[in-house]
Amino acid sequence: MLFLKQIRAHGFKSFAELTVLDFTHEMVGIVGPNGSGKSNITDAIRWALGEQSSKSLRGAGLDDVVFSGSANLPPQETAEVTLVFDNSTNVFQKWATPLVEITRRFNKKTRDSDFYINNERVKLKEIQDLALETGLTKSSIAIISQGTISKFAEAKPDERREIFDEAAGVAKYKRRKREAQTKLIKAMENYHRANDLTLEIEKRLPNLERQAHKARLAEAKKTELQQFEKSILTLDVQSYQKRIGEIMEFLPNIETEVRQLTNDLQQSETELNELLKDNSLSGNTISNLNQDFQKLVEKISDLKIQKTAAEEHENQQKQNNSFANLQADKTQRDFANIKNAQQMETDRIREAKNNFDRLNEQYDAVNNKYQNLRQELEQLQNTEGPLTYRLTQLRNQKVRGFDKSQGYQAIINNQKNLPGVIGSLKDLVSVDEQYQIAISAVIANTLNAIVMRTNADVKASVNFLRTNQLGRVTFLPLDTLTPSTITGSTATMIANQKGFLGFANQIVKIKAEYQIALDYALGTVIVVNEYDDAIQMAQTIQNRFNIVSLTGDRILPRGAIVGGQNKTSNLFQTPRGQESNLVDLENQLANLYEALKIKGQALHETKIARDGLRDEVNECQSRISIGNHQIQQYQKQLQDLNNQYLALTGKSLLGNSSQAQQTLASVRLAKEILKCESQRDDLQNHINKITLAKNKYAERQQELNTANQAKREILNNKRSHLTSAQQELTLIEKDNSAKLAKLQADYGLTLETVLNQKVEGFTDEEKVRERISILIQELRNLGNVNYDSIAEYQTEKERYDYFKQELESLFQGMKNFENIIKSIDQEMETQFKQVVDDVNTVLPEVFQKLFGGGDANLKYTDPDNILETGIEIRVNPPGKKITNINLLSGGEKSLVALSVLFSILKVRPLPLVILDEAEAPLDPANVERFARYVRHFTKDSQFLIVTHREGTMENCDILYGVTMETQGVTKMVKIKLVEAKQLGISEQQVTA
Repeated sequence: MLFLKQIRAHGFKSFAELTVLDFTHEMVGIVGPNGSGKSNITDAIRWALGEQSSKSLRGAGLDDVVFSGSANLPPQETAEVTLVFDNSTNVFQKWATPLVEITRRFNKKTRDSDFYINNERVKLKEIQDLALETGLTKSSIAIISQGTISKFAEAKPDERREIFDEAAGVAKYKRRKREAQTKLIKAMENYHRANDLTLEIEKRLPNLERQAHKARLAEAKKTELQQFEKSILTLDVQSYQKRIGEIMEFLPNIETEVRQLTNDLQQSETELNELLKDNSLSGNTISNLNQDFQKLVEKISDLKIQKTAAEEHENQQKQNNSFANLQADKTQRDFANIKNAQQMETDRIREAKNNFDRLNEQYDAVNNKYQNLRQELEQLQNTEGPLTYRLTQLRNQKVRGFDKSQGYQAIINNQKNLPGVIGSLKDLVSVDEQYQIAISAVIANTLNAIVMRTNADVKASVNFLRTNQLGRVTFLPLDTLTPSTITGSTATMIANQKGFLGFANQIVKIKAEYQIALDYALGTVIVVNEYDDAIQMAQTIQNRFNIVSLTGDRILPRGAIVGGQNKTSNLFQTPRGQESNLVDLENQLANLYEALKIKGQALHETKIARDGLRDEVNECQSRISIGNHQIQQYQKQLQDLNNQYLALTGKSLLGNSSQAQQTLASVRLAKEILKCESQRDDLQNHINKITLAKNKYAERQQELNTANQAKREILNNKRSHLTSAQQELTLIEKDNSAKLAKLQADYGLTLETVLNQKVEGFTDEEKVRERISILIQELRNLGNVNYDSIAEYQTEKERYDYFKQELESLFQGMKNFENIIKSIDQEMETQFKQVVDDVNTVLPEVFQKLFGGGDANLKYTDPDNILETGIEIRVNPPGKKITNINLLSGGEKSLVALSVLFSILKVRPLPLVILDEAEAPLDPANVERFARYVRHFTKDSQFLIVTHREGTMENCDILYGVTMETQGVTKMVKIKLVEAKQLGISEQQVTA
């Protein structure tokens, strides 16, 4: 079956130019040397089918899929791959065309990554859907590489089931399950969100319902109130207007009477005021005279007291002057004492500052010494790590050397008991010292190989190693070795190159009878002087042979370079030399530890000295600070004493002056007392005269007060009547205006309309007013009323009913999704079990064909949980009783993995299978068996095989050769088998 018709690649990895591969046969081989770009064909197919992992494409990022340029070609900006598939059997059901072209294009500059099907742009998901339909997915067996084989063979059971999932078509069910789970999660989130909103509304509804009920009740009462209120307000306004007219009629008469009474009373009050004024003046005069009289009496008393005080103060001043003189003398003595103490403290501070400077210099010197010692100690510590690491490496190397030589040594020690043992290659050869590093680099893995006389002799030695579990040893049987050497014109051309020193098999010396072993190991190795010579030689011979320099740098066939310095560069060095290096390192490390100990002790002692000096510096600094504070205290005390002394001396002088003044004051006060007593007697006579006139004014005042009192009572009555009428008028007008304004605002009635309106509809006005009061009180009792709550309650009730319906719908949706997931799980379990059962049916037959016998089967690790169970492979190779695959050799593991994969392919054929060096681990016989078995599947599947094995190439219908005429640029050509053998890698070279 031909499914993949063509591959076109341009700018993808090493396909710099447009490369077209047409497939006309069911089994196509792709061959070429390593590094030529064979696997890039597989990568191109995977990339075009939507592979997103750069690591899976052997790159670090998407830019790595674009051709990066070569010596002759510039870098490309765009990578493009097109796959042309045969759709005549309607494999791609969505695309009803005979051919389906899938294209992927990436532009490095614009970062655009586009997919096309039949030149129609599509999304990545559509490409992945096509891959699922055809089984060409990452986890399927459509692409089998050497890595796939080893990974499948060594995988854990739960990892191994991925391939069976793909074979069962479970991937599409898993995707449907993921989609259903995503929708279920979204439905659950919507359900919880709607439920939260419903609960929130449900909490609010009772309160809103109460508020709405209250609002409707208030509206009903307000309507009833307004019906009664309009009529009552109309009656009130009409009544008020009538009363206002009545008051306005009698109010002017009362005002006239009040004015007349007021005038009469004012005239009487004027006369009375004159009398009061005269009487008041007389009273004021008497009061003023009495005040003057009293002041003279008080002044005379004060003068007498002052005279007595002056005499007493004179005596006290005499005593105070004597005490002040004594205090001034004491203050002078205290001032001198504090001045001396201040000077002593200043001297102590000066001494402390000198010590502070001296200690600071000592501290800096010791601290510098401490820092230098610490740097020296750090340098020694930095040296310790590399030495310790090198010593550990040498010790480990010594141990590893013993481990590696265990089997080899056992063979040598039992040489007499084992037939055909000649000796190790290392013991049989001799190498000049200048070539030892170069030869060691080339045959490191072969140097301890045991040279045997015949192939038959090897079996006894192998059985001896296996029986005693002594590891593995390489044997070189002289009768079956096929040496490869450089001869003829090629050898002559090489010998004429710059830096050529010789062929390794000629430089190394060995007995002639064992030369074939040396030719096998070193026959194609060229020894040159230095690295640059090796590079030039490789270019000349086009990287066909091994080249090694004297320093051990190697250039392998096909261009790989091995360089650097190995820990054991010279394998010919004696164990005694290695032991000497170990002892030298141990001595160096011991000396280093002693130096570290001495430096550490010196550092510790210096730190103690430095810390002691720092404490002394801090103590000096503290003493200076305390001293400065004490001097400030002394300075304040001196200032206080100086002020005290000045005050005392000034007080003494003032005291003497005050004493004289007090004596003069006593004389002056005696004269003043006599003068004031004379003035007192004159004032008393004047007061008596004015008192007689005042009594006459009082009699007339009494007469006027009696008459005015009668007039005032009449006037007050009239005014009271007037005020009552005015207040009544004001209240009626205010109440009337308020009620009229309410009628205008609430009912649109004017004053004229109200006065002309006849009120009807009720007979008992008092009951109506009582009902109005009741309604007003009931409205007050209702408190704050939210009239918007009626509409708000209706809105929230509608929202609540909507969310309740939505919750029911979401709940039903979640049940549906759960049923879908359950159905998908059942379908996946059925499909998976069917595939495993089908594979188990054919696996024994396939296993026997690939192994030439034996048996194999698959087991569930968890039979009760098919959706999560892993897959174990139980095998019994011919002649062995092994059930665990991990106990098999690498080649046997590969055959087991291929048996299972071919069994899957047999029960679930794929239209296209890509084998990328899948048979690489197999020996030639098994390769031939593998290739012939692949041929059985070509009826249902097309095979694209990347290989370098002759057995596989011989069974392919056609071969494509992959070359790199220009470094970094892949070319594809159809070739014959003999050309493929020359272009590919021989199995002997692979084994070597």
